[in-house]
Parts: sequence; structure tokens; C-alpha cells
Amino acid sequence: MSPKSEQLVDLIFKKLITYRNKKIFLEKETLNKFILSLLKEK
Repeated sequence: MSPKSEQLVDLIFKKLITYRNKKIFLEKETLNKFILSLLKEK
């Protein structure tokens, strides 16, 4: 994964974890795999 993609994953992860004080159970590795799957389909 490129550094730019990694930064994007980090940013999304941080935003989702702190989203409106709701509890979101999310693992960074799972998010990373999901984003990669989206990028591969294009």
C-alpha cells in the first residue's frame, strides 16, 4: 500500500472512531482490507 493510501486509511479510521461519541467497533486492519477491496474494483 502506498504511503498516501495509508494516510487516507489512518484519517478515515480516526474519524470513524471519534464519530459523534457513538461506539464504533472497528479494527484498523479490517478497514484497510475494505478500502483496498474498493480500490481494486475500479
